[in-house]
Amino acid sequence: MKHWICVIALLSGMPTIGLAQSLQQVITMAQDSAITAFQSRYEYDYHLAQYAEFEALRKPQLNLEVTPNYSRVVSDPSRNYVYLRNFDRLSASAQMLLTQKMLDWGGEAYVGTQAMWSEYFGNDKNDYPRDFVATPIILGYRQTLLGYNPYRWEKVVEDQRLKAARQQHSYELHLIAEEATRRFFRLVCAQGMLDMCERNKQTADTLYAIAKEKASIAMVTLAELRSLELQRLNASNALFTARNEEMVAREALRSYLKLDTLQAHMIVPDNPKPLEMTADMALQMAKTNSPLYQQQKAALMEASHQQQKADKAKGVNVGMDVNVGLQQVGRNFGEAYRSQQVYMLGAVSVSVPLMDHGAAKKRYEAATAWAARETSALDEVERALSEDVLTTFENLRSHQQLLEHTAQAVTMADEVFELNAENYANGICDINTYSLAQSRRDNAYNQHLTALEKYWTTYYHLLTLTQHE
Repeated sequence: MKHWICVIALLSGMPTIGLAQSLQQVITMAQDSAITAFQSRYEYDYHLAQYAEFEALRKPQLNLEVTPNYSRVVSDPSRNYVYLRNFDRLSASAQMLLTQKMLDWGGEAYVGTQAMWSEYFGNDKNDYPRDFVATPIILGYRQTLLGYNPYRWEKVVEDQRLKAARQQHSYELHLIAEEATRRFFRLVCAQGMLDMCERNKQTADTLYAIAKEKASIAMVTLAELRSLELQRLNASNALFTARNEEMVAREALRSYLKLDTLQAHMIVPDNPKPLEMTADMALQMAKTNSPLYQQQKAALMEASHQQQKADKAKGVNVGMDVNVGLQQVGRNFGEAYRSQQVYMLGAVSVSVPLMDHGAAKKRYEAATAWAARETSALDEVERALSEDVLTTFENLRSHQQLLEHTAQAVTMADEVFELNAENYANGICDINTYSLAQSRRDNAYNQHLTALEKYWTTYYHLLTLTQHE
């Protein structure tokens, strides 16, 4: 029958009459227009900028620091000790330092220059002459905690965070593709059911018209005529419902794509090429590309970082700052810059927690417990991810087989229905046999559309998990 050309075209992937819209076009439009795509891009740009800032701070830093200062000393005027006399002091210092983090050691090296001017005011200001301090060059190195290198930990953690952010952005785009696929096939199924209901309504109207003519010459019983009238009414109700469901599905897809109108008739895509991966490969790709897994790895690294820091800090803490340079004091800058003298300064700070009531030890225990918690959380993420990947992988195989079987069932149901329709028209079979053939055909077609939707949504869900292109 001619009206089955539309069914064959739909099932074979051929475009039907009207403006066609493919699944890949829908996915591309969704990824270009969805709000979540813009949000994901902005978030990824934020993490990129943060990482660029982190990388920039690991390069040499040149800073100029100018510090003006005013102080007033008020003492007892009845006492004539020099250091107790009243005076005002105005000073200003300028320091320029070039610093570089020593990534292999965990400290910071610096080189720079500085100058300071001091002016005294008061009744006895001659006792406190103006002076200038010039330090043309300073070379030094400082480290707050020996045996602990925060820069290596920062590099590992920041690299992992950026990787997680990159995977999150890709994951969001795959989620958009997955959602677009669901809405696409919801419309495909609704359009398929609408086409089927329109054909059923047309067939029911034709058979009822023929039966009325036959009833006039007593070739059709009243019961059979009433059955055809009921079938015609049911077909009309089903068509009304199918039109409403098609409108809802079309609006859902149109809204998601941010289109003013969507008048296209969706094209069912050809089955994709089989994924060239095993379940183990899919699981490994999911671990590598899962943003949740990568974020949890970053959280574990940060916890391990804090654990090592707490371990180093719970005992004797040693810090150091050593520098060497040239320095001189004079009544003016010219004098201060002449006859420079070499100086060497070294400061070593040792902190021993003699009585902290176990605070440092408890801090380390807390950091250890949190690291254990993050390790357990990573194991749980891995378990859930493995379950999702393996289940999706097996479901895809099952849906692919079901899709092939339902396609065969549709072909067979078409043949059976056409044969019974012809037999009924020729009076060889009764209305019940014809109705049963139609019901089986509708059921086969409905099952095929459902299998088609499940197969493609499962396929894109697996691509989301593995981020396989």
